Amino acid sequence: MTMGKKARAVLQGTPFKRRLWLIGLVVISSLVLRGCFLRQATNFPGASFNRGTNAVWLGVEWVDQPHEADEFLDLIGELERQQVREVWVYTSYLKADGHFNPTYSNAFQFTQALGEARSEFNVQAWIGLPLGSVDLSDDAVRSQIVAFCVDLIEEEGFDGIHLDPEPILNDDREVLALLREVRKALGAGPILSIASRRIWPISPEAEWPLVGSVAWDARYYQEVADRVDQIAVMVYDSGLPLPFLYRYWTRFQVIEVSQALEGTGVELFFGVPTSEEWTLTHWPGAENMQSGLQGTVDGLNDAKTPPSVVTGVAIYPYWETDAAEWAVYRTLWLGQEDME
Repeated sequence: MTMGKKARAVLQGTPFKRRLWLIGLVVISSLVLRGCFLRQATNFPGASFNRGTNAVWLGVEWVDQPHEADEFLDLIGELERQQVREVWVYTSYLKADGHFNPTYSNAFQFTQALGEARSEFNVQAWIGLPLGSVDLSDDAVRSQIVAFCVDLIEEEGFDGIHLDPEPILNDDREVLALLREVRKALGAGPILSIASRRIWPISPEAEWPLVGSVAWDARYYQEVADRVDQIAVMVYDSGLPLPFLYRYWTRFQVIEVSQALEGTGVELFFGVPTSEEWTLTHWPGAENMQSGLQGTVDGLNDAKTPPSVVTGVAIYPYWETDAAEWAVYRTLWLGQEDME
């Protein structure tokens, strides 16, 4: 693939260490992913694994602004068409000044509209926790987050809480403490879910030095699973610049995470990217609906994967997913012909 002028200029201006990290990730991925080439695999299409229990990350505009009834009906129709059950709508984030951003004044209208239309939707409040400024080691901070989660359930009508603390280092005890406290406060009814990091693809059951800053091991995945109802793996932001590399990277994430979580009972979703934003870790030409879904299906077909562990795919972000991308989704995952 020929690199565009913008991409070339950005890479030329980055520090050597970042470029080395990117190259190293590509090389490591290429070497590791060879391991599945000779292993037995089936060739079932995505529709064989789709349960109709998929997810989307929705934008804050749905709870920050008022909407007309026909807007809700259009959204509901689209979600039903794509066989979406879990709706993670961006609601707020904890700011550096210690306050949650007040971007959910119309949240109750949103939860009521979706709840009245179809009870099968699980509408969860997606909450950002930037760990660079949020200190989860502080008991008072965790208590504040817990109280906010409870309020969103009781006052705004959400079915659950979708936490997005980033970046979570491997074996982060404070995150586990927060999950335990939120779970206790919410009780058994509301759903608790979390957006998770990639798993380390080389023997993830082993304790590797230095990799905890970029990936989790299998044991930490299991500890998180013990405290939540759902895990959504953010497979994207791999830094891989070519679609076939990202496809194989996704394949290995599906294989290793599903193995790590077998028997835990947690619902597991794999994120599929549609973002058009170009960054050092996200190349839209490589990380996209097609390569993400192909990698997911490849992983589910692998002989080492327990497919029953995987609940569905999660599309990120909904607000950038266009008609052409949904057509790819319907073909590769739902097994439907393009209906446009």
